[in-house]
Amino acid sequence: MNKTLINSYLIEPAENLILLLSRPSYVMTEFKENSSNVYNKWILNFVDLYNNKNEFLMMARLDIQKTGFKKERFTERNFQKNYELVIYNFELIKKKNMETEDISLHLVSNNELVVDNYNKKLFQDTIFGLLVCVFQYLQEFDNKSIKINLWNYCLKSMTFSIKSFIVGFMLLLCQYTWIIALIYNVINDFEVNNEPMIIMITTISTIISIFYSYISINSFIGSCSLYRFLLKIYTDNNKILLTKEEKQLIYYKNRYLTMTKYQIIYNWIADGLSNFILPIIIPIVNIFIILNSESIVDAILNCMAIFFIIQIDEDIYQISDYQIEQQSINFTKWIIACIYCKYIPDFEPIIKKELSIWQKLFKNCVSKYKRNAVIPEKH
Repeated sequence: MNKTLINSYLIEPAENLILLLSRPSYVMTEFKENSSNVYNKWILNFVDLYNNKNEFLMMARLDIQKTGFKKERFTERNFQKNYELVIYNFELIKKKNMETEDISLHLVSNNELVVDNYNKKLFQDTIFGLLVCVFQYLQEFDNKSIKINLWNYCLKSMTFSIKSFIVGFMLLLCQYTWIIALIYNVINDFEVNNEPMIIMITTISTIISIFYSYISINSFIGSCSLYRFLLKIYTDNNKILLTKEEKQLIYYKNRYLTMTKYQIIYNWIADGLSNFILPIIIPIVNIFIILNSESIVDAILNCMAIFFIIQIDEDIYQISDYQIEQQSINFTKWIIACIYCKYIPDFEPIIKKELSIWQKLFKNCVSKYKRNAVIPEKH
């Protein structure tokens, strides 16, 4: 049975997570009494929801008829429009400065109960919209067949990879050096070989390169909306980026939250150079390079060289599905936490800092020590 006021079917982890996030006052009271219990609820329900995100989005499209409330159809909008509505609702909640505790059944009049119900539904709808928005964003990778590469990994990761940066930079340098060298050679020494076998190799390899280029270009174009959306999130939520001091704090130190807005912009440009500009050039260059071959063997070798140039980035980038999934979970959790805590800052210890029992005790001990520290008198 759906315990929320949301007009959609919710799978259990989604319902539990929405109930957890929609009752800040109640949950913070519980957190002070038993922090480990609340922390475990957040982690377990989130991971469970992430693992069932496709089921969550599918079931959320089914309506539950409830009277007295205006129906919000987050599932009918794309993730960009949902994000705008979520931010608008959060701003409205912040402006109202409304109470977000459980409904009080001891209100004086029915009108007050309706108002409280409306506020509660608004808050729950906003949290529901936030979850839908983020998981719709992740679903775009499957919908548009976007493959993770040396550059677009930043769309699902909060950790900047030095290895990917160095390898990617050298790879781009090599790809464009080779292409420029081949074009220069063709311009200065071009002579069409009319041998039928070479013409056939040229035709077949060009058709294949066009298909491959189409896949690469289509994947990049599909990822552009994700780059823009992620940059907007970074712009709207400046606390996504940690300061140098914050990175040294005990609850952030081992989470490797190092991705920045400028690194995403660099990756977007590099991704475009490798998976948009280069695939446009390759089929054209392929025709002239192979037609310029002196023999069938040279034509085959040139064909292999062309395909090596456009495939090398996929061959070099080696990361397991487990690592991709782990990075995606941490990314999703951090984005949700930062957006939510911007408007409900009291929840930071639970879903943003993720204070475990020993960290909370250590933090309390340090604070207590600082309060009791004796400052020596100056002579």
